[in-house]
Amino acid sequence: MKLVEAAGDARTIGRITGEALREEIREFIEIVRPNDRHPEWDARWPMIRETLIRHVPLVLEEMEGTAEGANLPLETILKLNVPNYGTDLDALEGCTNIAFSDGPDGPIWGKNNDGGPPGKQSPPVARLVRRNDGIPQLNWTFCGMLATIDGFNAEGLAIGHSSVGSVYQQSDLHVPIRLWAYEGLFRCRTLAEFVRHMCAVPTRGKGYSSLAVDASGAMCSLESPCPLTQVRLPKPGETYMNCSNYYQLPALSEADRRPPDQKPNAIARAQMLDERFLGNDRRSLADMLEVLRCHGDPGICRHGGHDGSHTEYSMVGLCAERKALYLHGYPCAGEFIEVQL
Repeated sequence: MKLVEAAGDARTIGRITGEALREEIREFIEIVRPNDRHPEWDARWPMIRETLIRHVPLVLEEMEGTAEGANLPLETILKLNVPNYGTDLDALEGCTNIAFSDGPDGPIWGKNNDGGPPGKQSPPVARLVRRNDGIPQLNWTFCGMLATIDGFNAEGLAIGHSSVGSVYQQSDLHVPIRLWAYEGLFRCRTLAEFVRHMCAVPTRGKGYSSLAVDASGAMCSLESPCPLTQVRLPKPGETYMNCSNYYQLPALSEADRRPPDQKPNAIARAQMLDERFLGNDRRSLADMLEVLRCHGDPGICRHGGHDGSHTEYSMVGLCAERKALYLHGYPCAGEFIEVQL
């Protein structure tokens, strides 16, 4: 996984990213074939463009710069970042987020991002972005995509997602949730600010359960069957939370397009984490790394098994220290890289 550092205005950041990732973006395009997924793009684009200009104009400028830097048509980069989720709801079940609001190492967020087997995975990238008008952030995404709702900013705000789904109708009048969260990390210094940002407008996307924590120790889960977002708070007095690939709020339990028998692994991972952490004081960085490397049935470090998911990369945010760790591959088999924001 490359670490790409970019600073300046939005278009300059895009150009630097596109130039640094030319080969990897083309590899990702070959895997996901965005042009095949958007036969109606010409009809959709005017409304999408209006929405991006209204809500995230600098994000649009960055995508324009990425296309220029990568020497690719702009619409190809746009299609990577504004998927047609009416037909893109078949991703493998994966991704586990954990947060501690307190402990010897301060508030911590950790995540394993899961996908297909080695050799068939999309190329990831870590991007350290210092936009002129925003808070510096480190985000993890796939090459050509600006964001996947996994990020950590220089104020110590961390956010990670797990894919779920949404039964609700999607509209190009609504801003794509991944791009809205990316913009939020530039704007928001605290969890409260980020929650207000994410709930301020209806969003468009597959539907996600996300987990966020900030440097003060405030934490919550944002459960987003787009265009809705609801806030799930920690249990009273608890300093730990998780989210995986299902909505834990009872009101949203059927908002994800999947019956209970299609999400047993996601539920089992959350239950295993509750058994491990609820009601005890295991809240250190060592505890976080240990659980990200944990195998079993269910496992958090995933090597295939009955549902086919493999851990692609792992991320940790040490919020009080404004320091992030990440590792490409199975976390049980490598050493984490440190980035100080």
